[in-house]
Amino acid sequence: MVFTDYIKSLPNQQQDTIKKLAEITYSSPMSVYRWVNGHSVPPLIKQKVIADYLGMSVEELFPNK
Repeated sequence: MVFTDYIKSLPNQQQDTIKKLAEITYSSPMSVYRWVNGHSVPPLIKQKVIADYLGMSVEELFPNK
């Protein structure tokens, strides 16, 4: 499941997850919202941190288009 779909599938935890992802990637919540909405893609190092936190692979969350 790609990152955007995964986050949007968490309706009751979406805001908490976005806050946590912002915290662990040293990014603003606005940046995380941009990633979720597909307006930008996090740098590779942050993709790795996100994948580790969510227990998924980078390739699965952020496939090359």
